[in-house]
Amino acid sequence: MAFRLKKLELSGFKSFAKATHFDFPQPITAIVGPNGAGKSNVVESIRWVLGEQSLKSLRGKKGEDLIFSGSQSAPRLSKASVALYFDNSLHQFPIEFDEVVIGRRVYRDGQSEYLLNGSEVRLKDIIELLGSVGLGVSQHHIIGQGEADRILYASSKEKQSAFEDALGLKVYQFKRIEAERKLSKTEENMRQAQALQKEIKPHLKHLERLVERYKQAEDIKAGLEKVLKEYLARLKATLESAKSGLSSKKEKPVSELRVAEKKIEELKNKLAGLEKFEEEPKGLKEFDAELSRIRESKAKIERDLGRLEGMIEVSSSESSIEGEKIPREDVEDLLTSLDDSLSSAMDTDVIEEIYAIIQEVISKITSFLGGFVSGTEAKSGHENLFKKKKEIEAVLLRLSDEEKAAIKKRDALNSVFYEYNRDRRMAEKDIFVLESETNNLRNALGVLDLEQEKIKMKEEEFIRELEEARRFFGESKIELADAEIFNENEREKMRKELDRIKFRLEEAGGVDQAIIGEYEEIKGRDEFFAKELEDLGKAAKSLRQISRELGDKIEHDFNQGIEKINKEFQNFFETMFGGGKARLVVIHPEKRTKKEGEEDLINTEEEGLPAEALIKEGGVEIDVSLPRKKVKGLDMLSGGERALTSIALLFAMSKVNPPPFLVLDETDAALDESNSRRYSAMLKNLSATTQVITITHNRETMRQAGVLYGVTIGSDGVSRILSLRLSEAEEIAK
Repeated sequence: MAFRLKKLELSGFKSFAKATHFDFPQPITAIVGPNGAGKSNVVESIRWVLGEQSLKSLRGKKGEDLIFSGSQSAPRLSKASVALYFDNSLHQFPIEFDEVVIGRRVYRDGQSEYLLNGSEVRLKDIIELLGSVGLGVSQHHIIGQGEADRILYASSKEKQSAFEDALGLKVYQFKRIEAERKLSKTEENMRQAQALQKEIKPHLKHLERLVERYKQAEDIKAGLEKVLKEYLARLKATLESAKSGLSSKKEKPVSELRVAEKKIEELKNKLAGLEKFEEEPKGLKEFDAELSRIRESKAKIERDLGRLEGMIEVSSSESSIEGEKIPREDVEDLLTSLDDSLSSAMDTDVIEEIYAIIQEVISKITSFLGGFVSGTEAKSGHENLFKKKKEIEAVLLRLSDEEKAAIKKRDALNSVFYEYNRDRRMAEKDIFVLESETNNLRNALGVLDLEQEKIKMKEEEFIRELEEARRFFGESKIELADAEIFNENEREKMRKELDRIKFRLEEAGGVDQAIIGEYEEIKGRDEFFAKELEDLGKAAKSLRQISRELGDKIEHDFNQGIEKINKEFQNFFETMFGGGKARLVVIHPEKRTKKEGEEDLINTEEEGLPAEALIKEGGVEIDVSLPRKKVKGLDMLSGGERALTSIALLFAMSKVNPPPFLVLDETDAALDESNSRRYSAMLKNLSATTQVITITHNRETMRQAGVLYGVTIGSDGVSRILSLRLSEAEEIAK
């Protein structure tokens, strides 16, 4: 047997205060010892480590009752632990370890923990692992002291559970229970999902209608965007074309106006230079009057000069020189007259030079006359007077020349004035013509400016429409493609089309875009629930299928197993009793179909299955008939007969589906010598497939053991063990 129980370790469990271990190297191991030494504690430790939850079956009331409580010479312990070591080299346990160690600990505070190869695990994990090798929760493979006939007194359902356990069907039972638990949970989840989906359905339908309206509005909006962008693009192209054409129209008149204005400015500058000649006629008259005064002065000077000449003639005679004197008053009058004549002419610019010369002559005459009057220089004075006369004549000649020059200059100025006057009239005429032209040009440009103002207003309207479109479409910038220009009729037609689309958009109604998010969220939840229901439906269907298949397998394997057990039961029963009959009877549950109008009795929720209620519980009963006796039924058997019957059934169960090990606590105590021999023979036969650990006082049983452990207890209340090999055991047995 590759798969076997290798070792049992106890520490602090009940009377085994010290760490103790039992090795099981042989198919049969016997544990012997006096009553009260702690033999049954070994059986209970095995039952406990394999998950036993009933403290009563372990002869305790609470967890700390399993811990060594101490004695006068040994202190009590704080915990108890038990570990079973299994050889798993063939991997009957479905884990990747060649050795599997299942352990359990309990502390005085009641805390308990399960260990698998040193790691803490759940009880469920231990049960499933044991179930995979036929060590079920019923622990039919562990028969405690006084429990040999336990299975005989169990209910029909408990017997069925024990047989299912013995047949290794518990693992399928666990799977079916787990599948049904999952199915129940799945169905509950389905109901919750259906309720949640049903709850959101009305709101989802409302949102669907809103979203449909929103989509219609978006389609209309998309159409509006297309038409509006085309309209704006064509309007932009039309405005740019109008601006370009207007700019071209203005180029020529602006250029012509600029040239005309420049010419007018030049003519006005020229005219401004000619305007000073408007006063020249008055100047010429003054010039003529001044010339007349010069002529009068000239005539007077000539007269005065005549007088001077007379004086000179007088002075030239000797008589005059010697004794006649020219009256001083006459000379002074002459000088005064000359001076007045010159003063009257000194304001005239033309005779300034002449005036300077005459002033010099007068000064000299005055000087001369002073000398003449004094009579000191008569002769030389006469000569000088004559000389000065010549000089005055020369001056008068020069004055005549200057007079002619002034006349000539006056005539020249008069000619220039008339030329300038002619030029002024021509300039005024040209200015009038040019100003007329500039007025016409300005009028033309005014018309173009009005047209430009209209274009500017249209541009402002275009910018407003573009801004409205940007806000409407929620874009930071609208890109307009190149487009053809349109005329006013085409523009008006497109405007009407835009108004029509906008009206349709208003009719569609404004739906907040947030509705889309809410719809997507609710739709997502609905789809999630739908997918969840679909997945849960598939899972539920699969779980129902698994449950049915497992149920079918359990039923099939159970029926076949019962047939095999019946066969072996009959064989072992005949061996134990020397004849008779024994069999297991399967009781099928009876069900009643629900009548119309009744509530569901059992909610199977399986397709095609009606709701039903049990009126008779199924299970297994034991039917025996002893040889040579008219005794039928378990209640009519004696205690020894019940023990032999239960042993025959236990061996039959172990023969059909051998458990890894079988623990028997004094199941042979009630057997006589002959039955003991038969019992030990059957035990030997069974050990070929199942490892046996037996607590016994029976020598026949001891004789079959390969290892014999003796358990004793000292004065300190602590159990101890001694071990013997087969040869030693045989000697003791003799």
